[in-house]
Amino acid sequence: MKLLTKAHMSQRRLIEILRVIESASTPVGARAISDCLSSRGYDLGERAVRYNLKILDELGFTKKKGYSGRVLTPTGSRELGDALVDDRIGFVNTRIEEYMFKTSLDPLAGQGDAVANTSIIDKANAEEFFDILGRAFDIGYTISRRVLILDEGESIGAQEIPKGALGIATLCSITLDGMLMKRGIPVLTSFAGLANVREKQTANFTDLIAYAGSSLDPIKVFMGSRVTSVSGAIFKGLGTVLANVREVPVAAAKPVCALLSEFRNAGLDGLIKIGEPSEPVLGCPVSSGKIGIAFYAGVNGAVAAEEMGVKIKTAPISHLVDYSKTHELK
Repeated sequence: MKLLTKAHMSQRRLIEILRVIESASTPVGARAISDCLSSRGYDLGERAVRYNLKILDELGFTKKKGYSGRVLTPTGSRELGDALVDDRIGFVNTRIEEYMFKTSLDPLAGQGDAVANTSIIDKANAEEFFDILGRAFDIGYTISRRVLILDEGESIGAQEIPKGALGIATLCSITLDGMLMKRGIPVLTSFAGLANVREKQTANFTDLIAYAGSSLDPIKVFMGSRVTSVSGAIFKGLGTVLANVREVPVAAAKPVCALLSEFRNAGLDGLIKIGEPSEPVLGCPVSSGKIGIAFYAGVNGAVAAEEMGVKIKTAPISHLVDYSKTHELK
């Protein structure tokens, strides 16, 4: 039996650490591994990385190279290759399900944990960034106007905000899925894609990636491909924005509509369309006996800012934040 092919959180941590070490051209230390994992949206602090490295050393998968860090052993390379086939498939869906389960936001009380996207910007660009973010929400292309602002030296998860920068956490649409799940609604996040905007109306998806079977976050794939035109949609009513689709049972349609209305009244929106039973929503396929619900992605404001020249580094679905510590963007 291969240790690393077990579908367990500790095994996935080990696999991700092995992936980081494999991708490095030189021996890599715990701090660098932690930073790399954080940039991939996987929250594991330096101390936890050191603990897991000891396990990998004992298994014979890694070895120390003096004070420089770790490298993979031939055994570690073989184990990683075997594990990736079985473990990486569906990894994104598993992470989303974990974040949904951990969501505890009560929007009426203004308390609980919410799933957030995080962006790092230069302080010099803050005014422009917040202006674009506000415009994106006003038009409806993001989930919430609430943000968590972190100054240089502060941390979110294992990520420390560098000197001269600000960290901005914005709410992710997965928060809404988690809130539905906590209220007894079975939710499956199925697709993410590019939604076509014409004359300020979102018409249909032009490209889709399924979450199931994907080893990378589809939203991050589209962001990295630079195929969006969120700024065009915001300022001209013509462009492409990021959105995703989740499925709920047909029998849950009425309570879902009531809950989404409750969320909207509490300042959580981003809804594009609720589809008909077993019918595609904005061209996205929906399973039999299900209803598709399309939401705008919470990162659209940050993506628009980058399109307009703001230097920014954004990680979707990256952390849980305490909602009570966020404030409404003016």
